[in-house]
Amino acid sequence: MKVVGNSQYQKLANGLLILNLLRRKSYSRIEIAQILGLQPSTVTYSVNRLLENGTVRELQDVEGPGGGGAGRKRNLVGLNQDFGRVVGVELMSGFYRITICNIAGVIVYQAALSYQSTSRGDGDSVPIFESLVREVVAQARSLCGTIPMLGVCLAVPGIVLDGNTCIEECWTHGLKHVDFSEFLASFDVPVFFENDANCCAEKYLWGDGYERDSFMYLLGRKHAPLVVPEGIPTIGIGLGLVVDGKLYRGSASRSGEYRASMLMGSDATGQVDVSAKELLDLDSNPTLSRHLIVEVLADIFCSISIIDPRALFIGGFFAEHPFRDIVFDVMENELRDRWLDFSWKGGVVMVQDAQFDASEGAADALLDWLYQVPRVGESEKDRRRLAVLLADIAD
Repeated sequence: MKVVGNSQYQKLANGLLILNLLRRKSYSRIEIAQILGLQPSTVTYSVNRLLENGTVRELQDVEGPGGGGAGRKRNLVGLNQDFGRVVGVELMSGFYRITICNIAGVIVYQAALSYQSTSRGDGDSVPIFESLVREVVAQARSLCGTIPMLGVCLAVPGIVLDGNTCIEECWTHGLKHVDFSEFLASFDVPVFFENDANCCAEKYLWGDGYERDSFMYLLGRKHAPLVVPEGIPTIGIGLGLVVDGKLYRGSASRSGEYRASMLMGSDATGQVDVSAKELLDLDSNPTLSRHLIVEVLADIFCSISIIDPRALFIGGFFAEHPFRDIVFDVMENELRDRWLDFSWKGGVVMVQDAQFDASEGAADALLDWLYQVPRVGESEKDRRRLAVLLADIAD
């Protein structure tokens, strides 16, 4: 492989290529050069700079059967997992879920927490929302302790435009056409938004062997009636769609915005053919729950027949008792003959313990962003990204 000149850009690119490789496991310098196709001298220079700025550290391994000490010791390079913390948060209407990971993506803290802000009453929804974001970011920093917080990704149930600073619509927080770019730039670390279903998809794109595959994540969320505006449905349904290993956002960032086929062409509000009032009885009405699940799954499998994904992940309240049992029963009986018999080679995965999928996926989305190889002519947001992991290595 031809080695590009040792420009500032190339130094940054080489550094991120090495860090990306070390996300999975530790390697020797020779192995890094062979795998990445870089000159050994280039790897030595880049690794030394990464050692200086603290993102990697020297390790030792023992070659030989069983690693019992009889073999020859070799020097390895691995991520310094205490270099910093990345934070993923799912901003629900009445509480939030937070996941904190090290730079290798290993979870070090996870919890569901209540908002402490008192500015939750009537008034402009934008400053109220901003106060919640400030509170959550401050709490995340506190939970990171003495280890630096590198950034925060906030998963929201709504439409987040490409660029991750503008929320086009988020009914749970009363937001519509709001550009938060100036507000987010006020933080001393990168902070940005992502759709909650997209974050759920990111979780499986990151760690479950779907890096180059196509799959869908069906997310159902239930919200407490007391924290949802009057007349707004207490459930939300979204889809995260990955095509050939990349999150698909659509032409207007609206990919995955589910609306039942029964409502197409109508003036009805909401996403399903069930009224907001009826949805209040969803937990206690098995007939209503079954109707909802049949409606949603029938629509989803129409999309599956077109996209042909490897898997459909089902998460959120659809994966919780008693709804998961209804999902299995509907798939086995009502709808099997209608859409399970069209030779789809993929499979349905009922997510186990899905409550933190969105916050975990938000942390993974932040990691993916931090590790992206730089492009020529990057924005200010991207330049801030490079400074997080690669401070001083291109000087």
